[in-house]
Order: sequence, then structure tokens, then C-alpha cells
Amino acid sequence: MQRTFAVVTDSTSDLPAEWRERYGIEVVPLKVLFGKETFRDGVDMTSDQFFTRLAASSSLLEGFKVNVIDSQSVSMPMAFLCRVAAECASLEDATAAVEQRVPKCRVLALLDTLRYLEMGGRLNRAQAMIGTMLDVKPLLLVSENAEIKPVERVRTRSRAIPRMVEFFRSEQPVEHVAVMHAQAADEATSIAAELRKELPDLEIPVGQIGCVLGTHTGPKALGLIYIKK
Repeated sequence: MQRTFAVVTDSTSDLPAEWRERYGIEVVPLKVLFGKETFRDGVDMTSDQFFTRLAASSSLLEGFKVNVIDSQSVSMPMAFLCRVAAECASLEDATAAVEQRVPKCRVLALLDTLRYLEMGGRLNRAQAMIGTMLDVKPLLLVSENAEIKPVERVRTRSRAIPRMVEFFRSEQPVEHVAVMHAQAADEATSIAAELRKELPDLEIPVGQIGCVLGTHTGPKALGLIYIKK
């Protein structure tokens, strides 16, 4: 039977090699880190090799305390939380400082198109088509528990950018802020320059959205990333 689609999974599925060949299933290898070395699961390292090395290295973990914190966010809020932790003197202080700020992290995103939300299954095709026809620019807010809330749908980009900045102003005071973009450096730089005049005591970095997050935002997206006081 000729398939008109592809079946893709990652290496945590433990898919038998025979099934992979028989059914033509693609497997994306996840990565395993040992110190500074990186191995692709099932490609650079077999399971036997992994467990042998794990047994030999497990003793090195003794005496180290690890605190895992869910940032409940994406993009620069995680970077800000890392910086907050790095500025602390002890693990306990770092944990407390980060956990205190997690509920205050915000991502205010302006998308140039709904196409990539549709492709990612987060929006149906009819909604995406209507939005495209009307030149709607969705303004979304990612807040506590990674909850995505629609703030507003603005007609045209020229109106949407000032509205995004206006909404950010209503969220102040803030402790940290950054401007992120997807191939929209000039607009991001302009927004940052405007905010630096209003918030002279804050460092306001400008950066480009990474590849994984970019699959959902698409090009020309803009984001105001901040942690509320």
C-alpha cells in the first residue's frame, strides 16, 4: 500500500528495527549527554554502550544536589531565570529566587501570519484563512502555567506593533525585559530603543527567536519578553 503521509517518532519510542524497515517509519534520535560529550540515541551510542557507561559514571553524581525547576515558559524568560540563578550565592537562594519569579514570567507575541499556527495544529484552516484575508495580526500572551491567551487581533502590522507596546506598558512595573524577533531586527531594535528611554535602569537585550519556537511563530514575529515585579 502506497502511503501519502509519513510516520515519524523519536528514539524514546524504542521502535523495533524490524518495524522501522517493514513499515517505513522514520525515527528521530534524541541526544544523550555525558559531561561535554553528546551522543545520538541509537546512532552514536547503542543501549548496551549507554548502560555500561551510565554504571561507570553514576558514582560521580553522588554528593551533588540537583533542583529541577519548571519555568512554565519559553524563550527569554528562561534566560532571565538562569541569570537570576547565576547571580545567587547558594543553591537554596537560587531556587527560591527563580521559583518566586516563575509565575511572573510573560511572553507577549505578535505574529505576522496565522499560517504556522495552522501548520502546527494550533489553529484550524478556516480560522487561518479568514485571518489571512483580513490581514489580522494576532497578539498573544503566554503567562502562568504556559497558558496562551489571545490579547487582541489587530488589523495590519502598522497598528499591531504600537498596540503591543501599549499593552506592555499596562503590565509594568517589570524587573526584566527583552525584545525578540524572527527576521524583524529593525522593528525589534526600534521597539527596544523606545523602551530604553522609558526604562533607563533596565538592560533590554534584542535577540532572534530560536529554531524550535520559530516553527510556531513563523518569520516576522515579534515578542516582548518580561518578568513582572
